[in-house]
Amino acid sequence: MSETPRPRRPWRRRLLGSASIALLVVVADWLAASWLLWSSYGNLLDGLRDPKKAFPGGFQFEARAEVAAGAKKPGGIGAVGGWWTPGREFQLFLEFEGKKIAIGCADKAWLWSFGKPPARFESDASGFRETLRAIAEMPDTLPRPNFPQRAAISFSLHPFIVGFLSDPEVRFRGGSAVIGSDGWPRDVRISRVAGEHGWHMMFAPAPGTVALIERKPPDVKPVVIPAEELDRSVAAAIRILALPWQPVPKEADKVAREGKGWLEVKDGRRVLHLSGTAREIGYQHGKLLAPNIKRMAERILYGVGLAYSLEKGQWFLREAEKLVERQRPYIAPEYFEEMQGLAEGAGVPVTMMQIANIFPEFFHCSGAALFGKATKDGELLHARVLDYMTEVGLQDDAVLIAIERTGARRIVNVSYAGFIGSVTGMNEKQVAIGEMGGGGVGKWDGTPMSLLVRGALENSDTLEQALDYMRTHKRTCEYFYVISDGKSKSARGVAATPEKFETVAPGQADPRLPDPVEDTVLLSAGDRYKELVKKVRENYGKIGPQELIQIIKRPVAMKSNLHDVIFEPEKLALWVANADRGGPACNQPYAQYSWSELFRPAP
Repeated sequence: MSETPRPRRPWRRRLLGSASIALLVVVADWLAASWLLWSSYGNLLDGLRDPKKAFPGGFQFEARAEVAAGAKKPGGIGAVGGWWTPGREFQLFLEFEGKKIAIGCADKAWLWSFGKPPARFESDASGFRETLRAIAEMPDTLPRPNFPQRAAISFSLHPFIVGFLSDPEVRFRGGSAVIGSDGWPRDVRISRVAGEHGWHMMFAPAPGTVALIERKPPDVKPVVIPAEELDRSVAAAIRILALPWQPVPKEADKVAREGKGWLEVKDGRRVLHLSGTAREIGYQHGKLLAPNIKRMAERILYGVGLAYSLEKGQWFLREAEKLVERQRPYIAPEYFEEMQGLAEGAGVPVTMMQIANIFPEFFHCSGAALFGKATKDGELLHARVLDYMTEVGLQDDAVLIAIERTGARRIVNVSYAGFIGSVTGMNEKQVAIGEMGGGGVGKWDGTPMSLLVRGALENSDTLEQALDYMRTHKRTCEYFYVISDGKSKSARGVAATPEKFETVAPGQADPRLPDPVEDTVLLSAGDRYKELVKKVRENYGKIGPQELIQIIKRPVAMKSNLHDVIFEPEKLALWVANADRGGPACNQPYAQYSWSELFRPAP
C-alpha cells in the first residue's frame, strides 16, 4: 500500500526566497554604504597629502558644532570654515574657546583675532610652505584602519544607503553623510560627540564664499611680522593639534658620544651625560639631541607662542626677544655660554635657544618632603609632581640630564631637550628642589625661575645655602618650592615673589597650608592639597618610595601631569615617570636611577 504524499507548501519556499533576497539586499546595501564611507575617508586623507592634485579647481568647507537646546557650548573648536585655490589665495576661519580667528593670504598674508584684546598680524604674501607640509603630514598621523578593523567599525556603525536619485545619502549610527559622485563628502552630520554636541560639515570641490569667514580685520593697528614666522607658527599649531593621534615617539636603544658627553637611550628613556665647561656641555647637549631640540623649539616658540600672540595681541617672538634683554643682567654669564654652545651643537639660531630657556613657565604642581616619623625607616623622601602642558607634547622630548660642569656641583636635572634650566633636580650634596607656579605674571625683572633653581643646585651644599641663594638673588613672578637636604633630614617650603621670601618649616601651619602634618612639608592647592594631606595621614609612618608613588597619583596629580619624581636624597637616588600620550605621568611606569649609574664613565 503506497504512502500518501504530503502536500507541497510553496509559500514556505517563497517566504524563504523573499527573506534571502531581502538579506542579500541589506548586506549589499551595507557593503555599498561601507565602501562609500571608507572611500570618502581615503579621499580625504589623499586630499590632505596633496591638495593641488586632489582639488585642481580649489575647494571650500564649513563645519559647526551643533548644541542641543539648554546644553552648554562646547570647549575647544566651535566652528571652522574656509576656501582655497591652487594659487596662493586662501582664507580660513576658526572659532576656538569662543574667540574668532581668521587667517588668509591674497596680496598679503594675515592673522586676525576678534577676541579681547583683538589682534591683527600681517606679512608679505606667503606660499605657506611649512603649513602645507604640516597638513601633508596629517594623513600619516590620522588612523588608517586595516580591513578587519574597518569591518568591525562598519558593523558597529550599521551604515545604509537611503537615497540614490542624486548624490547617495548614507545614514549610520550617530549621523549621516551625503557622498558626491566624485567620492567626496558633501554634507555630513554627526549627532553627538561625548554626549553633548554634534557636528554639521559641508564641503564643495570649488572655491566660493563661506558664511563663517570674517572679511573685515579688527579695528586695531596691524603688527607687521616676517612671512616665515607666520608660516612656521601656523604649521606648529597644526602639528600640535595632530598630537592626540600620535604615540609618544620611542627611540631605539643606543649610545651616542660627543666629546666628554654621551647619550644613552634604553627602553625609550633618554639619559644625557654632560661634562666640561659651560660652552662644552651646551655643545654636547645640542649635538646629541639636535632633532629633539628643533622639534621642541618649534612647538614652544611657534606653536605655544602663537597662542600667546592671539591671547595678548602682541607677537610672541618680538616680546620674547625683549624679555631676553630685560633679564640678561640677572642671568649668570655661564648660562648664556651654555646656550651659545647649545645653539651651535643643534644648528639653530642662538636667539631661539635663549627664548626657549627664558620662556615664562606657568605650572600648577604639587610637592612633598617627608622624613622621621612620617616615613617607613625615617628616610627623607621628596616627591615632585609637575603638571604642565602635556597637550603640546613636551613628554616627547623628556630627558634626564646628569651635569658635571667645570667649577660647579654635579647635578641631575629632570628636563626636556634644549632646556638648560631646572624645575626638578638634585645635587651631589643631597639637596633636592622642586618648583610650583603661582601668580605675578609680568614681573620679569630678575633671574628666570628655572635658572634660579639650577643656580641654587650648582652652588649649594646645604638646605640653608640653597635658601640663601634664592633669597639673595633677584626673583621673578610668584613661585613656590620644596627644598630638601638628605644630610640634615629636613626640608622647607618656600613662597617667593620679587618682594617677599617666606619659608614654611616641617609641620608648620600657614594660612595657605592649613592642615600641617608632623615631619612633612606638603605643598599643593585646593582639593589637591586636601587629598595629599589625607593620603599622607592614612599612610603615616609606613611611607617608602612605592607608597609615595601611590600617594601622588590622581587627584593629587592633574590630568596634565607631565612628570613625577621621587628623590631619595640620602641615597642620591631617584625614581622618574614621564607622561605618555594616553595618560598622565602618575599612571606610567617609573625608572630608578642611582648617582653612580648617572655619573659613570661612558661605555
